Amino acid sequence: MAESGNRELRVLILEDSENDALLLELALKRAGYQTHCRRVDSQPAMEAALREEPWDVVIADYVMPGFDGLSALGLMKRLRLDLPFIIVSGHISDDTAVAAMKAGAHDYVMKDNLARLGPAVERELREAQVRREQRRSEERSRTEHVITRLLAGAETLEEAAGGILEVLLHVLEMDLGTLWSPANQPPGLRPLHISTRYETPSLTAFMARTRDLVLAPGVGYPGRVWQSRHPIWIQNLLVCNDFDRIEAARAAGLNSYIAFPLQTSAGSFGVIEFVGENLLRPDALTQNMLSAVTSEIAQFAQRWAAEEALRRAHEDLELRVRQRTADLQIANAKLQAAIAERRRLEHELLEITEQERRRIGLDLHDDLGQRLSGLGLMTKGLALRLEKSGAPEAEDAARIHALVQETMNRTSDLAHDLATLELGEKPLPMALMELAARARELFQVRCEVKAAPDLPLLEPGTVHQLCKIAQEALTNAIKHGRATRIRISLSQSGQKLTLRVENNGLPFPDLSGRTGGMGLRIMNYRAHLLGGSVKITGLKAGGTSLTCIVPVERAGESPRQTFDMPPPELE
Repeated sequence: MAESGNRELRVLILEDSENDALLLELALKRAGYQTHCRRVDSQPAMEAALREEPWDVVIADYVMPGFDGLSALGLMKRLRLDLPFIIVSGHISDDTAVAAMKAGAHDYVMKDNLARLGPAVERELREAQVRREQRRSEERSRTEHVITRLLAGAETLEEAAGGILEVLLHVLEMDLGTLWSPANQPPGLRPLHISTRYETPSLTAFMARTRDLVLAPGVGYPGRVWQSRHPIWIQNLLVCNDFDRIEAARAAGLNSYIAFPLQTSAGSFGVIEFVGENLLRPDALTQNMLSAVTSEIAQFAQRWAAEEALRRAHEDLELRVRQRTADLQIANAKLQAAIAERRRLEHELLEITEQERRRIGLDLHDDLGQRLSGLGLMTKGLALRLEKSGAPEAEDAARIHALVQETMNRTSDLAHDLATLELGEKPLPMALMELAARARELFQVRCEVKAAPDLPLLEPGTVHQLCKIAQEALTNAIKHGRATRIRISLSQSGQKLTLRVENNGLPFPDLSGRTGGMGLRIMNYRAHLLGGSVKITGLKAGGTSLTCIVPVERAGESPRQTFDMPPPELE
């Protein structure tokens, strides 16, 4: 028949009559089949035949002594074989035929009408092929689902590679699978994972040969697939002399070869390769499955590569941050050391200044004062002698004595002014009041102190520096500003203490673009040591205001004292 096209047909015949079996084989040959037939007449013989050889169709007599068609159907179900099963009988009722069909038979033919046998076999072969394709499609879908789950549960491609290869080896019925992945050192494709369905010495040798390879783009079959991004499917590998592992493949009896690229639109991420003994013919269903599977693997590899690059970038960023942090810590340590050294020098400068003031004050008092005192006694004696002798120069001598006495008093005032103010453990308001009292006594100016109640009790060092700032402001106001009224005030706002010294003297010169004198720089140094600042401004009514603001502790954190202030001398 034209439909069969002289197709080879492997037939297992269950028949106790050899002549009837020959008739069945003749009917199939007349239908156009090239048959390979084997006759069995018992359950053991049929089971052995089913296990030993692959068959395209089973033709069974319905009734035989000790073994019949229904028993044969049960045997095939136990062996999980889905082969076209056709009953041929000399006499069979409709009820019997229906029962046989329900048991699993695909068709039945009467022995007196064997012309139906060829078409029945052709039809059942097509339906069996449809069933096989459906099962293969379902198996491919399950395979894709399993691989999706393997990738979803893995953190790296290497972790999922073993499971993926085992699943595909089972579905493709191949013997060895390799997942090739790009490597940097040395550059090229390297086997990420190799799996086998079974182990033999020759297959183990092929696997060892594969494991040692590093393939550049275009080198070897995996390198070609990697470079071209096109799959390779070879049915007879043993005739391919350009295969880089041909000797190992021949030794292992490997015939079929499949290699698919792992690629996305962003690039190629490796190759998956399979070799096997079976002559696996390419078909669209398998190719579509491998394309879908390799695309999913490539997408996973792409995501992993992107995540790995992001992780490395994050690690590099953290490393740079740690390095910058270490550099900043070193720079900060150096800065803190420089600040500490500057403060030490500022303290030393202030101490030197105080010592120099004290030395000058002592020199004025002990040296120059004593000399002027002697000179005053001498001029006094001279003036008395000239007055007794009635000399006209007696009046001049008296004026000289008065000038010497005035110089002595001025020297004494300067010596007291330059002497160090001994504060001890006095609170700031009390120390300022003593400073104001000395100013009134020495310079004959009106000086008052106003302090807000409940001021914090400051440390002696802070009191000393603030008093020195106030003393410098007083000296400048009296000597340079020629002030006659001075007001010193203390107030607190939040965590800041404000010392203000106001006078009615000459306006302070414009300091824009100037650094000020030594006194102003020393006041700034003292305020800086306390973490504060000094500002000098002119008053609308005339005169100058010096404001020093320094930080103090919050209310309630330091003990406080209240001072009874004397009545103010100024409005």
